[in-house]
Amino acid sequence: MRPPFDFVAMVVAERDLVVTSSTAHTSRVEPRRSDFAWHCDLDDGTPTGENDPASFVRWVCPDLRTRRPSPAGPPVTLDVHRAGPASDLGRLAQRLARLAGHAPGGPPAGSLVVTDPHGVLDPGLRQRLEGWPPAMHGDGVVRPAELSSIGITAEGLVVSSVSWWGSAPALRHQVDLAVDVAHRLAALR
Repeated sequence: MRPPFDFVAMVVAERDLVVTSSTAHTSRVEPRRSDFAWHCDLDDGTPTGENDPASFVRWVCPDLRTRRPSPAGPPVTLDVHRAGPASDLGRLAQRLARLAGHAPGGPPAGSLVVTDPHGVLDPGLRQRLEGWPPAMHGDGVVRPAELSSIGITAEGLVVSSVSWWGSAPALRHQVDLAVDVAHRLAALR
């Protein structure tokens, strides 16, 4: 099956991936061979009539889902997300608070907030979290793509980015970053 997007087709060919599902606006790719199962869902953000979503790329490794605590110790945790409100309503509330003279607390909006008690992210990986290749964004401007979040959930290890599209280097970056994080997490289990 051929993906509907040229940048995805490039990465599929280079990384020996396979397209397991595809529509005019979405693709799912998976590795032919890997140390663990994973898939990467891509959606170009085309409105479906129900809503007007942003484009997104979501990499998931079900083998690394959250586990119940064991007598051997607490489960491995990792959470990386952008500071600030994630919804339009949250951003509006934050703006109204600023206009009312209330200073926002916490890290600056848009900066990464990292919870990594097990030291999964060394300085090299942390640098890769912040330094992404350029990509076209929803506003039509080319600028570096960026990580939205990394988390260990009941679904698995999830590495997400939003609002960029059309960049094989950015897709390669996300897949390689996610696989490297997955290997580090697997070594801790």
